[in-house]
Amino acid sequence: MTKTEAMEILSFHSCRNKNVNDPRWEFGFVGRLRPSGGELNEDNFIQIMESIRILKDDLSSDMIDKNLVYDITSIIHLTRVWCLPPSGGPNSCINARDQEQLLLWVDIVEKTLFHLLDGADDDTAFQDYDSYLQDSNDQQLKAELLRML
Repeated sequence: MTKTEAMEILSFHSCRNKNVNDPRWEFGFVGRLRPSGGELNEDNFIQIMESIRILKDDLSSDMIDKNLVYDITSIIHLTRVWCLPPSGGPNSCINARDQEQLLLWVDIVEKTLFHLLDGADDDTAFQDYDSYLQDSNDQQLKAELLRML
């Protein structure tokens, strides 16, 4: 995966890509959160994290592309908005298990972004994500395949 492809992937997962007719918009991470979005897709989370891994140097540099940060923070913010309504209770559109899973994923994305913006090394920045992958051989394989593309 190239940096350009990684940025495009993040733009679709954040629903900020202007090509709303592309299926990646509707079936991306944030697109799946919409009331008619359907089931969670762990592959979307893996794509987001592998895109961030490809763009890690860009996120650690002194000059950062605003759109890159906006795509990632949109994923974090919009997920929390849909998971946690103003009352603070669970969202009636998703069950408690899905809510817990989504919040875990965005916590990992957020921590990784925080560490990269602070200039942390890969081991620190991707520690939570790598630990998450340790629990699933299938997801480890998918992540490695994305890195090789």
